[in-house]
Amino acid sequence: MTTRPYRSALREQAAASTRAAILDAAEELFAQDGYARVTIGRIAQAAGVAPNTVYVAFGNKVGLVRGLTERASGEDSIQETLAAIEASDDAGAIVDLTVRSTGDIVHGHRRLMTVLIANAAADPEIGATFEGTERLLRERFGLITGRLATLGALRPDLTVDRATDLLAYYLSPESWLRLGALGWDPDASRAWLRGQLGLALLGRYSE
Repeated sequence: MTTRPYRSALREQAAASTRAAILDAAEELFAQDGYARVTIGRIAQAAGVAPNTVYVAFGNKVGLVRGLTERASGEDSIQETLAAIEASDDAGAIVDLTVRSTGDIVHGHRRLMTVLIANAAADPEIGATFEGTERLLRERFGLITGRLATLGALRPDLTVDRATDLLAYYLSPESWLRLGALGWDPDASRAWLRGQLGLALLGRYSE
């Protein structure tokens, strides 16, 4: 009897756990001390691994940021929300799903979002990573506004592209983080953004 597939699965599970521990440590330290001040050695120490393990898994600090963004953008909940939106015939429910999902992602990864926004202008590689996340977010917003257009729910004066602009404006990480910095809790932010997007996209206030 062979145990090779079992051992391979264990190795993959261990490698995934190690990667997750490294990413968790990097995200916490970047947010705590600032991206520029954190070394690979400190990240390795916090994750309980050797520095070389970090280099092999991610290459460098920019690779860690890429890994963090890929983890955030690849969450299963995002695809589940997009599937629910595609199946829905209720424009108000689609707006609500969009706001809730986007808010959950931003608040769940606010430390990463802060690192990206704070360093995008100063570090070209992080800037490119941030631009990539914005392109992906816009693609997903385009699927949502396309669904609203199919339902005939968009305001008559809006094209799908302009509606996507509005989603990108209201639901960008910067918008959520700015509201939080002003003292708005997540529930208050969601309620206000839902109402504003209802008016902007559908021409009616969305409860």
